[in-house]
Amino acid sequence: MTILVTGASGFAGSHLIEALLANPQYAHADIHGTCYGNAGFLETILPKNTIHAIDLTDQKATEALIQTVQPDWIFHLAAFAAVGKSYDDIPKVLQNNLLVQTSMLESVRKHAPKARVLVVGSAEEYGWSEPGELPINEDHPLRPVNAYGVSKVAQDLLGYAYFKSFGLDIVRVRPFNHIGPRQSKDFVVPAFEEQIARVERGEQNAIHVGNLDAIRDFSDVRDIVRGYILLMEKGITGEVYNLGSGKGTRIKDLLDAMIAKASVPIPIVQDPDRMRPADIPEMVCDNGKAKRLGWEIKEMNKDSIHKSI
Repeated sequence: MTILVTGASGFAGSHLIEALLANPQYAHADIHGTCYGNAGFLETILPKNTIHAIDLTDQKATEALIQTVQPDWIFHLAAFAAVGKSYDDIPKVLQNNLLVQTSMLESVRKHAPKARVLVVGSAEEYGWSEPGELPINEDHPLRPVNAYGVSKVAQDLLGYAYFKSFGLDIVRVRPFNHIGPRQSKDFVVPAFEEQIARVERGEQNAIHVGNLDAIRDFSDVRDIVRGYILLMEKGITGEVYNLGSGKGTRIKDLLDAMIAKASVPIPIVQDPDRMRPADIPEMVCDNGKAKRLGWEIKEMNKDSIHKSI
């Protein structure tokens, strides 16, 4: 069996590779991963000849990759992923994520039409919820409030279109917030951790924050990637599945729990530059559809940061 993970050098991608290697069913599969730029941690878990440095917006290069690797499974995680930074260059986010998706799906259609593809979307596709619409199930209206969410809607629905129009074996997933080791400081938990550490070292006087009233659904990344594998095993072609804990956590409560473990008092200062133009008040996952396939939450609360939430 040959497996390709796009965006394998990223946060979720590297954990997915680890999960595949740790699973006896896939430990001897021919596993390939793509990276854009430095492979980083990926070089410690995959042979160099299975790491492919590639710009997936390049149609010809992507076609050559698929033609050469001939994957049976494709976990398509590659995308511009930082919601906060997506406000800085909206055209780039939209162009990049749509081109990556088009390039990959066209390449699969032409050169590996029997491959099973997991199209990884985002809970940001759901966006705004009205009273009474929580928790969010897969039938929730799509009301994204930022360019990243719009780009993920486009990626998601393009996957559905290729399933319907060309008969590709595509399963779609919308993961909610996930955290864990190696996550970029562009995301809330490691950003808080870094600032708290800087205050403890005397390098800054306070932690600077954005909106602390938002409620988000946090899962351990290791639970999420196990969900990805399960969906490739059991997901119904053309269907979409949520992955999330089903528990909402207020960002202020998360930060307070982290500060309580600090070695010095940590003042909190709200920074207008960290406030988003539009911020969704509450996002909580209805994970029943994935649970009915057998997905379980196992990793939460195993380490200190998860015990905080």
